[in-house]
Amino acid sequence: MTQTSTLTIAALHERVEAIFRKAGLNAVQAGALARVIVAGERDACKSHGIYRIEGALRTVKAGKVKPDAVPVLDANEGSAIVKVNASGGFANPAFELGVPVLAERARKLGIAALVINDCTHFSALWPEVEAVTNEGLAGLVMCPSYATVAPTGGNKPLLGT
Repeated sequence: MTQTSTLTIAALHERVEAIFRKAGLNAVQAGALARVIVAGERDACKSHGIYRIEGALRTVKAGKVKPDAVPVLDANEGSAIVKVNASGGFANPAFELGVPVLAERARKLGIAALVINDCTHFSALWPEVEAVTNEGLAGLVMCPSYATVAPTGGNKPLLGT
């Protein structure tokens, strides 16, 4: 007999964050990863929901990401480019730190870009799109990728998938 449990979004978030905290991630990393994983599960995208917990933990165990990283915002006030150094952590906490500044700069200057450096990408990109549109902005969200696709008319890979 198979038993099924249904959790509220809040309860699921609490459990996922607890898993990451137990594995050594700090509150900044664990909270941001839990939010994106719960969003995947909430939106019935099984490939980016709780299925991703194990992959994130494997990434930490392999030393590809710093579990205690704290992102740092570059406060270049006059620029339309908002930079966040993820300090070797996952991209999600850096994105969360940068979005409010991105929105403020876009409103003030008419256009802005958020650049995240020294990070490991983790998730589908729709939570980031939702965060940008929740600020009343239009946006294009991308992640790092290997050059695998030649642009139209090209004969060498330049773009990611």
